[in-house]
Parts: sequence; structure tokens; C-alpha cells
Amino acid sequence: MSRLYLKDLINSNFNCENNIIKNSFPSEIGVDYMEKIYLQEGLLFLKTDYNIKNPIFLEAKKQNERKFVITICTKGNSTYTNNYDKKTLPFKEGFTTISLFKNTEGFREFKDKQISQIRLILNENFLKRNFQKSLVEKFFYNKENLQLLDFSLTSLESQFLLNDILNCKLIGELRNMYIQGKVFELLSLEISKLQKNKEEITLDEYDKNAILKAKEILLENLQNPPSIVTLAKMVHLSEVKLKKGFKQLYKTTPYQLLLTHKMKLAKNMLQSGEYNINEVALQIGYKFANNFTNAFYKEFKTRPKDILKK
Repeated sequence: MSRLYLKDLINSNFNCENNIIKNSFPSEIGVDYMEKIYLQEGLLFLKTDYNIKNPIFLEAKKQNERKFVITICTKGNSTYTNNYDKKTLPFKEGFTTISLFKNTEGFREFKDKQISQIRLILNENFLKRNFQKSLVEKFFYNKENLQLLDFSLTSLESQFLLNDILNCKLIGELRNMYIQGKVFELLSLEISKLQKNKEEITLDEYDKNAILKAKEILLENLQNPPSIVTLAKMVHLSEVKLKKGFKQLYKTTPYQLLLTHKMKLAKNMLQSGEYNINEVALQIGYKFANNFTNAFYKEFKTRPKDILKK
């Protein structure tokens, strides 16, 4: 794969108009397009599109200051590798990468021929003015010069906001105000993910085995499940670690997991035709059939009697 240096690659005859740069690459490399929108001092909205003829390594511009970058990749895959410690950031189609750069220098690898990305780039002064508590105090004092803060699927909410920004039909001052508002909404949405990540706890093998045991205890006691307090004591975990660990491993609460299991079991029993509604209700821990019917309808949007008829 070719390794190219930016200073040798840029075509002196490229088309540059206002904050749009296009066709700066030699034709044998491919076609490039970059559009910059400066929304505030220290806040840059950057749209890039590359149509590369062959996968390449491209030297990235050296970062001499601290920058917080949110990259939303809408097409293609690429990576950034830091020269200093060889740490790599992924940029994958359909995913959002949140990173913090400080005095970095490295190479970008273009793995696909077509790559489209949107970046929100925030400099240090902007961060200190607007995100002192939520970002600066949490991440700025890490000694690493390249940090991957989050890599996750781009949410539908972020996709809708991005679509609003890219398809804005307003002009002049109204356009600037509209885009700025949408970008701040997008920033808020993405930065809130970092707060959620901080809520996660570290689970060792003992903790994971204890949470698995707690799950087994719940599923073995459908008719009379233990309380959270009792369950935590049974597996020798704190209530907080049990609940947060359950959420982390199973993406739900202990009793929501139990309820889902109960309803699936009830549906199978009804479909078998071997049990009536009262029998199923008692089997999974409901004294009154009406309560069971309401819970079943909430889960499946159909009533137990309708399953029996089928």
C-alpha cells in the first residue's frame, strides 16, 4: 500500500474557494472535497469526501494544540495511527468516534475507495469556555497525547440532526443560526454518551460469575423471586454492583430480565395447548389471572386468550 506525504501530495493547481477545497490530490490518486464551516471561535464543522483509486496511507497534519474531535463516518472505513505510540483510532461506516488529540503526528489509512466523514473539531479555548466540567476536568489531565473516548454506532438522533444540518435550505444569518443550533444539539447528544460511559463499573471474573449466579437464582424462582437486597446477599455483592453489573452485562435490570423470561415461558406454554390461562399464570408466579393478562399484553401487545385460539 502506498505511503504518501501531504506536503508532496497537494496539487498547487487545486480549486480553493472560500472555505471549500476540492481536487487538491493529483488525478492518479483520486478526487477529494473538503468544506469548512466556522461556527464560533474554536468550533469547526468539517465535511470531507474522498474518492480514492487505491487504498493508501496519508500523512495527517501535525496537531500542535489540544483538540476534541467527533467524527461521524457516513461512508467507508479508515484509521488514524499515532507515530509516537502506534495507537490507532477507528473510523468505521455507521459509527461515531470521539477522540482527544494533543501534539499528535501520524498517518491516516484509507481502506476503502469512497470515504465520507463529518467532523466537529473543538479547540482548547472553546472547550474551556463551554465544557469545563463535562470534558476539560475529566479528560485533559490524562498524560496520553491521543485518547479514544468513545467508539459506538451513530445514533438515530445524531443521524437526524446531521441530515438537518446538511440539507438546510436557509441562507445568510438564518442559515448560520440554524446550523449552529443543530451543531450544539449534536454536541450535547454525543458528549452525554461520555457521561454514561463514566457510570460503568469495572467487573472482574468474580463479579461476573456472581451476577450470572444471581440471574440463575431469579430464573429458578419464578413463583417467589428474592428481593434485590436478598439476592445481593446470596451472591455476596453490594446492591449497587449487582444492579449496575446486571445493566452492564445484560442491558436490563434483574426484574425486567425475569419478567421477559416469564412472558416468553408463558407464551410457549400457551402455544403448546396443554395449559389454560389460570394454570400458566400460577406457574410463573401470578396469583390472579387478570394481573398476568395485563403483563402479557404489555409485553406482546396481544392477550393470552388470543394465543390459545391460534
